[in-house]
Amino acid sequence: MIYNNKKHYYDPYDSLDVEWKAKITHDRLSVGEAAVLSGFSRQYINRLIANGIIIAKRNKEGNYEIRWKNFVKWYSALPVTPDSPFGYASYSLKELMRYTGMSRCWVLKFATRNDIPSYCVGIYRRFCKSACEEAWKHESIALKRWLTLEEASALFDLDKSVIYALAALHRARVKRLNKNLVYNKADIMSVVKKGGVLCQE
Repeated sequence: MIYNNKKHYYDPYDSLDVEWKAKITHDRLSVGEAAVLSGFSRQYINRLIANGIIIAKRNKEGNYEIRWKNFVKWYSALPVTPDSPFGYASYSLKELMRYTGMSRCWVLKFATRNDIPSYCVGIYRRFCKSACEEAWKHESIALKRWLTLEEASALFDLDKSVIYALAALHRARVKRLNKNLVYNKADIMSVVKKGGVLCQE
C-alpha cells in the first residue's frame, strides 16, 4: 500500500460550496473572507499580515487583499487548524508526528488503521484532530512500558485493587514518574497470561 501525504491535483477552491464560490473570486480574498475560511479572527489575520507571515497587498481602497494561492500556502502548512468551511479542526502530518512522537510512516499507517477522517488543502492532507486524539489515547497505552493505574486497569480490564495487590506482593514493579505512581506493563501482562490474577474479594 502506498501512503502519500500529498495530493498534487487538488484545488481547495473546488471543495467550497456554491455560496462561497459566489462570495469570493478565485484570485483574491479580503481579510474578512480569509478569516471566515480559516476559522481565525480578522485581528489574527491582520497580525499575520503585519508580521509578513501571510503575504497580502493593499487595493485601491487601502484594504488588504490576499491572493488565493498565498492563503492556501499559509493555511495548508498550519500545525493545527480550527473548524472552518474547509472541514473539521485538524492536524498537519508534521504536527501529528510531533504529537505522537512517531515517524511519518507510522503516523500514516496509524491514520489508516484507525480510519482517521482527513481532507486536503492545497497539496497537503489534514487529519481530524478529535479522531487522532481519541485513537492515540488507546494506541499510546500499548506502546508504553509503564502505565498509570487508570491505564493499566483499562488495558487489562482489571479492578484497581487487583493492581494494588500485585504491586504489594512484588509481582508488578512500581515507580514514581512525574509525581504519579506507574506500574510495569510487562509484569502485569505476565501475571494475566499465566492466569495468576488475584480474585477480587
